[in-house]
Amino acid sequence: MDIVGPLSKTTRSGKKYILVVVDFATRYPEAVALSSIEADTVADALLTIFSRVGFPKEVLTDQGSNFMSALLRSLWQKCGVQHNWASAYHPQSNGLVERFNGTLKMMLKTFMNQHPQDWDKYLPHLLFAYREVPQESTGFSPFELLYGRRVRGPLDLMRDEWEGKAAPEGESVVEYVLTFRERLAELMGLARENLARAQRRQKVWYDRTARARAFATGDQVMVLIPVRRNKLQAAWEGPFKVIKQLNEVNYVVELSNRAHHRRVYHVNMMKPYYDRGNVVLAVCGHWEGQGDDPLVDLFPGTKAGSPLEAIPLSEQLTPGQHAEIRGVLHLYRQLFSNQPGRTNLTVHRVETGSHAPIRCSPFRVTGKTAQDLEREVRDMLAL
Repeated sequence: MDIVGPLSKTTRSGKKYILVVVDFATRYPEAVALSSIEADTVADALLTIFSRVGFPKEVLTDQGSNFMSALLRSLWQKCGVQHNWASAYHPQSNGLVERFNGTLKMMLKTFMNQHPQDWDKYLPHLLFAYREVPQESTGFSPFELLYGRRVRGPLDLMRDEWEGKAAPEGESVVEYVLTFRERLAELMGLARENLARAQRRQKVWYDRTARARAFATGDQVMVLIPVRRNKLQAAWEGPFKVIKQLNEVNYVVELSNRAHHRRVYHVNMMKPYYDRGNVVLAVCGHWEGQGDDPLVDLFPGTKAGSPLEAIPLSEQLTPGQHAEIRGVLHLYRQLFSNQPGRTNLTVHRVETGSHAPIRCSPFRVTGKTAQDLEREVRDMLAL
């Protein structure tokens, strides 16, 4: 079950929300127009539905305050209903009702153009149209799976009138009940086969990009949370601490030190947090020895040449090999110098493709930093 709204058009009776309940077995939907989504209003609407179809064994909702209130928890407990809830900001957990919500919104959007303030009166007609259409996963209409027969819609009534079909002769109650049970068992068997086939197809499609992830208690994680000002945008926030693991895909995450700031998140909304430590940006410069110069010389010794005798050689070499290597070093002293040089033997190019150059606007720097930068440019030009 879920709540749709608030809708853009409010009816004359003040209805602007819709309570949606969908049966997992048959895909049969129920919808009740509401003027508010307070817990007592939602409870009254649920009782009107349960009085016709009976109380369920399990219900699945999101973690909205209207479903998680003390009143609804008391209702579930008194009626022997197990309450399951979807992880935060992960509508795939309750994808069946979310998919129906999208279909219902499209139907209402088209219908509201003609009846902007009376859509609550015509809501049963929209539900009737949805219930008689075969569902893709099961292969049957929700009405047929619930009642064991095809519903007679407006088109069926017109066809019977055109064809002049007479009403069939009545049958006994026992015959009807036995036929109904056989028909229903046959429909449910076929529906299970179609549903299993659809689930296998959807699993293959989902597993193409899915990756297994797991977190342990105490791990630091980042959580993908929608932005408050725009629910269509989301950002990674954290780090937060994992309190415990509920099952393979759901974790309880502590959003702050307060006990009531804990929520259940799906693993798809989480990623591990890595502490990168301190990041230091260094700029080349000379050490003056006076004051606190924040610039660091990244190339020490490139200005003054060091003697070749200071180059360390392996101690495993014999004295003759040492002398031979020293001779080679003196012969090619320019190659072994610690100062950058030039060559005309090769050319290095950086291919940037069709990407345009990055333009950076000029900005002012302090006098001390400007002197260091000018000195660095002069040294590079000299080298």
